[in-house]
Amino acid sequence: MALLVRDALLVRDALLVRDALLVRDAPLVRYALLVCLALPACAPHHGEAWSRAIDAGASAFSDGRYADAAEYYREAAAAALRVKDRDEALFLEARTLARMERWDDARRAYAALAALKPAGPRAPRAAFEEARLVIEHGDETEGWALIERAIERYPSHGSTRLALTHFLAVFAEHRGEAALRERITSWLPRFVGTDSEQRLEYELGRSLERSGELAAAHAALLHAARRHPYPKGSLTDDALFVASHVAERMGDVKLAILDLEEMLVVREIATGGSYERPRFPAARMRIGELFRDKSGDFRAARDAFRAVGRLHETSILADDAAWQEGLMARRLGDGPGACEAAERLVATFTSSRYVGCVSELCPSARAPAGRECADYIRRELSPETPSAEPTSTSSTPSE
Repeated sequence: MALLVRDALLVRDALLVRDALLVRDAPLVRYALLVCLALPACAPHHGEAWSRAIDAGASAFSDGRYADAAEYYREAAAAALRVKDRDEALFLEARTLARMERWDDARRAYAALAALKPAGPRAPRAAFEEARLVIEHGDETEGWALIERAIERYPSHGSTRLALTHFLAVFAEHRGEAALRERITSWLPRFVGTDSEQRLEYELGRSLERSGELAAAHAALLHAARRHPYPKGSLTDDALFVASHVAERMGDVKLAILDLEEMLVVREIATGGSYERPRFPAARMRIGELFRDKSGDFRAARDAFRAVGRLHETSILADDAAWQEGLMARRLGDGPGACEAAERLVATFTSSRYVGCVSELCPSARAPAGRECADYIRRELSPETPSAEPTSTSSTPSE
C-alpha cells in the first residue's frame, strides 16, 4: 500500500509537469519542477521492509488469508522505522485477529497498543475497539467502564463522538435521566475546550426535554448553541433546531420561529454557491409550517416556503415548498401567485409527486402526459382541509 501511494504521488507530479508544459506557462513550469523536487524530500521514509510487509498483509487480508495477514503485520511492526508506522501495523494486526474471531487475542492486542504509547495516533481507536470487543464478547459492564475511561482520556478524538452518545444513552437507560444529568454536570468542567464539551451540553438539554423540564431544556440548548457558534460547533444547528421544537411544546410559537431564524441568519456565501448546512432547508420549511399551522399567518407562511426554493433549490424539500407556496397563495385568493408556483413546479421539478396536481392548483397549468394527481395530495386543496400534513422535517430529531 505504501508503494502504491508513492507511485500515485509520482504520477501526480508527472501530470503536473505535463500540464504546465502544454500551456507553456514558464512560471507554472518552474513551480511544478520545484514541487517535484520538494516532495520526495518531504515524503516520509517508511523503509522497504515495512512497506513490503504492509503490502503483503493488505493483500493477504483482501484474499481472506487472515492468519498470514496477522503475521505480515507483526513483521511490519518489528521492521518499522517510525513509531507511527509501528502503531499502524499493530492496529492492523489487532483488527485482523478480530476478523478471525480470536476475541481474547484481539483484545490483548488492542490493549497492548493503547498502553504502548497512550498519546500515539492509534491509541484512542485501540482503546475504543478494546472496549467494544469486551461489550460484545465479554463482560458488558466492564466494557462500558472501558468506554467511560477512553472518553475521559480522549475527549477530542473522532471515535469519542459516537461512543459518548451511546454511553450516555445506556447510562440513562440503566440509571435514569436525573442520574444522567448529574454525570454530565460532573463531567463538564473537565471537558471544557474539548470536542466533547458541546455534545455534553446538548445531551443535557435533551435529557431535560425528555424529563418534561421544557424551560430548562430550552435554556440549555440555547447555551449549547451560543457557547459554540458557527463555524466552531458541530451541534450548533441541531441545538437550535431542537430548541425550536421545545419552544413549540411550551406554546411559544414566536420563540420557536426565532430559534430557527437564529440558525439561518449565519449563511456564508461563496462564489458559485454557499457553505450550505444540512439543517437549513428543513429549518426554513419548518418556519413556514409554524406560520401556517400555529399562527394562521398564510402570507408569512408563503414567504417562508418561497425562500426554501429560492435559497435551497437543490434540496429534496424544494418541490414540497413550491407546492405549499401555491397552496398558501390559493388560501390568500392570489390566483396568479398560485399559478406561478404551479408552473415553476412543472418547469423545475418534473419528477415531483406534485406535478400531476398542478392543474388542480391552477387551471391554466398543465401536467405532463401520464402524470395523475394522487388523492392524498388532492385533499390538500379542499377548503375543508385546515392545512397540509407537516413534512417529516417537523418531527423532533432523534440522536
